[in-house]
Amino acid sequence: MSNPSAVLEEKPAVERETTSILARIQSRADDKLPVWVGEQQRVAWTQFQSLPMPVRTDQAWRFSSVGVLDLAPYVAPPALKEADSREILERSVGLEETSGRLVFADDQFLERDVLSEKLRHAGVIFQPLERAMIEHEDLFRRHFMSQPATLGSAKFAALHEAFVRSGTFLYVPRGVEVALPLETFHWLHSENAAIFPHTLIVAEELAKVTLVEYFRSSSRQRPGFSCGVNDLIVGAGAKVTYICAQDWSDKTLSIQINDTTV
Repeated sequence: MSNPSAVLEEKPAVERETTSILARIQSRADDKLPVWVGEQQRVAWTQFQSLPMPVRTDQAWRFSSVGVLDLAPYVAPPALKEADSREILERSVGLEETSGRLVFADDQFLERDVLSEKLRHAGVIFQPLERAMIEHEDLFRRHFMSQPATLGSAKFAALHEAFVRSGTFLYVPRGVEVALPLETFHWLHSENAAIFPHTLIVAEELAKVTLVEYFRSSSRQRPGFSCGVNDLIVGAGAKVTYICAQDWSDKTLSIQINDTTV
């Protein structure tokens, strides 16, 4: 998947804003992703531009360090070198037993441990976002960013939606139980990289599943920016256990928006 080339700045010139979002949409078109994705990103980018940055006097941000919300240093990361990808995969170690694993670095999909034949036949879907958009378009579109942002997160939810390019789609049909946990790794690797990880879990009635998600920096010295969204959609009687383990460097600016619909 092509990378957007524009710097993510809070108040760039109009031409840079336009070039940025058009390049983003064009990269989607090049990858033959659904047209609606580009349209949705265009709307989200316009919304991001129109919303004010949060300030300390905002009720939802009164305990936050809003002074660090300077987006100017962060850029779209370059393609990973093969040696870096291998190293990150070697370091993507979590639980001893899992039902599946996805690994991403700098918003680039690196590897997937496939589900068992039994889970696939039961209708369980565990895929990178970019594949799910194509292979399960109707199901994915019905739930993707379907809930309004709350608690003062609207501006950064719009930023995320405008630039999201990778993440996890997990779907568990009615009555299906996934015995072992699933894992997802998101790494920040390049200097000043901006990533937009997205996790969408849809568990139908009486389903049961656990997802453990790791957010890590490959270096303790490199700064980076992560603007992530988790959408958990849980049917009646279903049980979703979601565990998030963050191990960012101290130089990482991280904004994580979580939404659960029961």
